[in-house]
Amino acid sequence: MIDKLFQGLFFVIFAAIVATGLMIAVPKYRQAIGLEQTKRDLQRRIDMKNDEIAAVREKQSRFRTDREFVEGLARENRRVFPGELVFVFDN
Repeated sequence: MIDKLFQGLFFVIFAAIVATGLMIAVPKYRQAIGLEQTKRDLQRRIDMKNDEIAAVREKQSRFRTDREFVEGLARENRRVFPGELVFVFDN
């Protein structure tokens, strides 16, 4: 009879430990999933910003090396060479 009592007590204690572990683990698991999603979103934003930085650096290097690129941008912004006569037609 005492053996059955100890077995029952052992089972109840074991079940309580397992239930407590699950009560602790499930919210932590959900939190980990949320953090992983946040990490992926942040990494995607970092990659987008790195792409933007690469594009700006490419444009900067073109300013130093490509005279026609610089002149084209200047023309788009209505810049002219000194003494140059320009006619601008606006729609």
